[in-house]
Amino acid sequence: MTKSTSEQFDVPTAAMLEVCALICEHDLNHTIMEVDEDADTITLELQYTKQDREVIHQIEDLIADNTDDDESE
Repeated sequence: MTKSTSEQFDVPTAAMLEVCALICEHDLNHTIMEVDEDADTITLELQYTKQDREVIHQIEDLIADNTDDDESE
């Protein structure tokens, strides 16, 4: 039995197409949890295994690259 991990990601709409392409390419199970029009993000829950960690890191990098740094100032 393969252990699966679930994690939620707030994906900026600017990164959504690239994130979706990775999700489809690697056949990850996912659920749209919330759409936040004010923050311009979509919250996705992804289920993945150890073998999928590299693609999860790619998704995290895309999110980081497309997140406004203005919020932390």
